[in-house]
Amino acid sequence: MAEYHVGCGAFAIYAGTLNSRNKNLWQNKTECTDEALCAVRDYMVQELLGGIDCHKATSSGYEWTLKDGRTVELRVTIKESSP
Repeated sequence: MAEYHVGCGAFAIYAGTLNSRNKNLWQNKTECTDEALCAVRDYMVQELLGGIDCHKATSSGYEWTLKDGRTVELRVTIKESSP
């Protein structure tokens, strides 16, 4: 069975399989940027905020420290609509 991967390129996020001899090259790939971002958004809302209908939290996220000490933050926030 093929082993699927998700990765980013210069212009998009891709899903597909890697070359069996060189794992740095795609064997085949499909651009999936919008689908991947929506999946991450939905996952974060469910796992970090308790779901779309939960009102316990409106913002949360993940963060990673880079080798140089800076921090990368990935956050999801649900805002009330403006009247």
